[in-house]
Parts: sequence; C-alpha cells; structure tokens
Amino acid sequence: MPKSYIFLIFFFLYSIALLYFGKTGYKEIETIDDFFSGGRKMGLMACVSTFLATWFSAASMQGLTGAIYLYGYTFIFYSVIPWFLGAICLVALVKKLRLSGAMTIPEYLNKRYNSKFLQVVGGLIVIVNFIMYLVIQIRGFGLVISEFLEISYSLSIIIVYIFILYTTFGGMFSIAKSDGFNSFIIIIGVMIAVAVVYQKAEGINGIITQAKLIEGYGIEGAYYTPKGSLLKPLAGGNMTLLGLVSAFFGWGLGLAANPQYTVRIIAAKDDKTAKKMIVYSVCVLSIIYIALLVIGLGSRVIRPSVESTHSIDALFPYVFNSQFPSIISGVVLLAIIAAAISTANSQLLVVSSSFVYDIYKLVKPRNGNDDGLLYLSRIIVFLAGSASLWLALSPPESLIIYGGYVWGIFSAAFFLPLYGGLFWKKATRNAAILSMLTGLMTMIVLMLKASKSQVLGEVNPALPSVMLATIVFICISLYEEKINEVDY
Repeated sequence: MPKSYIFLIFFFLYSIALLYFGKTGYKEIETIDDFFSGGRKMGLMACVSTFLATWFSAASMQGLTGAIYLYGYTFIFYSVIPWFLGAICLVALVKKLRLSGAMTIPEYLNKRYNSKFLQVVGGLIVIVNFIMYLVIQIRGFGLVISEFLEISYSLSIIIVYIFILYTTFGGMFSIAKSDGFNSFIIIIGVMIAVAVVYQKAEGINGIITQAKLIEGYGIEGAYYTPKGSLLKPLAGGNMTLLGLVSAFFGWGLGLAANPQYTVRIIAAKDDKTAKKMIVYSVCVLSIIYIALLVIGLGSRVIRPSVESTHSIDALFPYVFNSQFPSIISGVVLLAIIAAAISTANSQLLVVSSSFVYDIYKLVKPRNGNDDGLLYLSRIIVFLAGSASLWLALSPPESLIIYGGYVWGIFSAAFFLPLYGGLFWKKATRNAAILSMLTGLMTMIVLMLKASKSQVLGEVNPALPSVMLATIVFICISLYEEKINEVDY
C-alpha cells in the first residue's frame, strides 16, 4: 500500500476521534462563562491536559526540532529554559489573579488601575497578536499534511482551518476534551519518535560521537554547520550570548504574561488546582523536551543533510517520512497535527473572549444575553481564524524565531502592568498606560528593523522594549507618589 494511503487512514481515524471529542463539549455550554472558562470549575486532569496541549505547539514540535537539527542544543537555552522560567512566574500569579475575578488580562488591568483605555488597548493587542501567532500552528499543520499526504500547502491549511473552527466553536469544554485526546497523541508520538531515533543513531553515545564530527550544510546550500558546533552552547558562533539572554525577554516573560495560560488559571476550580496544573504540566513537558533534543540531534546524525526542503520547520516531518516505516511516520504525523490544533483552538478562544469582554461589553455593557454573546463569540472565532488562514499563505521563515517575537509583544506590553499591578502597591494608572505604550511601540519599531539575514544571533527586540517599559513604569509611579505627597 502506498505511504500516502497509510497516512490518509491515520488522518481519517484521528479526524473521527477529534470530531467526537469536540462534539461532546457543545452539550455542556449554558452560559458565556462556560464557553470561555468552563464555568471556572475544571478539575486537575482536565486542566493539566489542556495546559500541556496548549503549551506544546508547532513551534515546539517542528520549530524546535528543526532548529536543533541545524544548530544543536543551543536552542534549548533559546526557547525551553525561558519557557520554564516564565512558568514559575505563572505560579506566583495564581492567587491574586483568581481573587480579582477577571476573565482576561486586560479586564484585570481595568479592575486594578480603573482604566477602560488599558482594557480596550490590551484587548486589541491580544486579538492582533494571537491572529499573528495562529499562523505558526496553521503553517505547521500545512507543512506536515502536504509532506505526508502529498497535497498542496494551500489545501492543507484549509483542512486545519476547518478543524480549528470546529473545536473552538464548542468553547472551553470542547477544547479541554479534545486537548486530553491530543495530549495523549503528542506523548505517544514523541516517545515513539525518540525510541526509533535512539535506536537508529546507536544510542546517546552514538549521537554525541557522530554529532561532534558533523560539518557542512544542513539544508542544501544553506545553514552551514562548523565541525563540532552542534554540541557547543553558542553553536560555533551562529548564536550570540546576548541573543540567548534576550530570548528570555521574548519567550520567557511573554509566556508569563500570556492570556492563553492565564485563562487556564482562571478556569481551574480552585487555587490549589491551578498551581498543580502548572507544576505537573512542566514536569511532563521536561521529559518531552529532552526527547525532542534527542530527536533533533539524532535526526541530524541519521540524515546529515537534506536536499528536498528549504524550510527549518519541515525538517522533522521530512526526515521521518524518508527514513522510517509508514506506521511510525504516521504516528509522528498525528502528534504534529495534535500539537498544532490543540494550541490554535485555545488561541482562537482567547481572541474571542478578548473581543467580548474587553471591547464589546465596554461599548455596550447592557446589550447582550448569553445566547447573543455566544453567537457573537463564534462569529469572532470565524473571522479571526480566517484572518490567520490568509496570513499563513505567506508564512514566516522560522516558527521558533517568529514565535519569540510575537510572544515578545506580550512581555513588552503586559508584563509590567500585570505583575507590577499585582505585587507593587505604588503602581499607578498612568505608569501602566505609558509603560504599555512604550513597550509596545518600541517592540514594533525594532521588529520592523530586524535583519532577516542575521535573525539567529540577533537580540530579541523584547529585551530593550521591556527595559524601557520598566524604566517608564517605575519612574512614573514614583513620580506620581511624590506629587501626591506634596499635594497632601
């Protein structure tokens, strides 16, 4: 039987299962609160599965493994370590965020600083940013399906678009149920992948010994690897120390102030469940990322150079499709698809909630019952998904780099107003507004000026953006405190 037929059978079975789990969530929705946060009563198992599946996206499954294949383990310091540091910040956020009663980060900012401006602008940032980030998931799915099923990229991304809309229309209950299934598929797929790579590359000693000797282009005519650089912390000069440090300000602080995680904190039934959700998820993710490190380096050892693709994000699926039996490749295919869909539907739900809570309800506070708001929410899901689909037709070159920039917008705009407001009583409304605008505008300007030719080693724009936002936030707060003392 041709490979594409086997992959089609795997994909068909996955589709049936996803449709089933997605459908069961529709029946449990009674209020708009149920739709966006599961009624704020989700148990530990559901919280862990949806947190893990939302975290583990195409940027991890394809972007990270592809980057490790080309540059070595340095990308663990670029992405995974900052992600885990950001998760520590989320734990500190749990109690006070849940106590505020806010549904979204912008809504919390309004409650904390009494500023509708902060809520509206914050809502717009969330909407635009997640539409941009959804491109990562759609592109990841499109690359995999076009590689395995031998269909066009354009048709592939339309398929994922339909799946994302369907699961998101069911709200948090539907997403949580499908995320439980997707988490299982991801874990099984990654474990099978690391097992076959480990065996074919002759174990860890074989990977390390052979990786030291690799030299040349990872992709034909591009991404040159100096000898031994795969096992050097700065990739033999391809990465800079400042580039690694700055990644924390994009990926790390961006995750700490990311609405797709805070909404899961809010959805948990109590504070204890929310904290356990983060801790347990990070423990499981630690094992998964160790496996991805072995997969990335092992794939380079098995296939030192690739000729048929020029995309970093297509390396992982390409190597497995060309080097391993169809059944193994099929399971890996499903894991990649699950990673893309489970993150995308969560982000679409956040886009919809930001529009409803942070914009629509402020403009028309007395207009709209639950049925009307549910209908509006699904319209926003459709429109945001369609916008991301259009952007995915001209996707970024590297998902892992692009994702660090998009997450950097969250860190530049939200980190200081959010954490400063929670843990510093002297923080003022004007300080929050000006720091948000300063961080956001600096981030946008520096992103537009970023050089594509040196994207790997360059400083993430989030570093100077967060630093400027911090200076503004602290100085304005202290200045206004002094003025108030003088007036008194």
